[in-house]
Amino acid sequence: MRTSRIAVTAAAVVAGLSLSAYGGDDSPVNAGSASSSSSSTPAEGQTESAPAEQPEGGAGSPDEEAPDQGSAGQGSAGTGTKPERCHTDDLTITASDATIGGDETKTVAVTLLNKSGRECSIKGFAGVNLLSSEGAIPAARRDQKDDGTVLKSGEPTYFGIFYKANESGGSGVRIKGLVVTPPDEKKSVTLEWPGEPSLPVTDSPDPSVEIGPMGSVGQGQG
Repeated sequence: MRTSRIAVTAAAVVAGLSLSAYGGDDSPVNAGSASSSSSSTPAEGQTESAPAEQPEGGAGSPDEEAPDQGSAGQGSAGTGTKPERCHTDDLTITASDATIGGDETKTVAVTLLNKSGRECSIKGFAGVNLLSSEGAIPAARRDQKDDGTVLKSGEPTYFGIFYKANESGGSGVRIKGLVVTPPDEKKSVTLEWPGEPSLPVTDSPDPSVEIGPMGSVGQGQG
């Protein structure tokens, strides 16, 4: 009986040792799988942080493209920006009679030619005064719109001066010259008057001289 109990006890000890040995081997395995699991977690984290890689085609792409878009925007802004306005010294200004047939309202066309060697922009109304025996006669602006014009070097634009000729038979108001100031400029040029020699003397509240904006040389009231 004692031998049998010893044998059982020995068997139990051996089983215990073998279980213990198995558990010891298992611990490293578990540890290994734990470490493998934790190492795969970063890997998953990198995959999830792949949005950090998305910069190549996703979130980062706009950041990378932003400078290009910005420079493109500046480039197009630079291209779309109108050049500097035309100054008086940039222009050759001349005047000529432009009356057609027996039109009751007479017309003088003023030409402004860009001689600057660069593009320049011009918009609005010139300042116009007729020099007369009665003093300066300012021209009134017609109710017309002007969207502005960019003149290339060597390119002209025009505007019209409209007035009533003196048909009274008297001397009327004699015209001695024409003063033109380009839009937004202070420097003027004085030209010979190419139109009728005199304007009628009138007390009418209507202006005796009118001008159109840049780019228009309509005849009469057109």
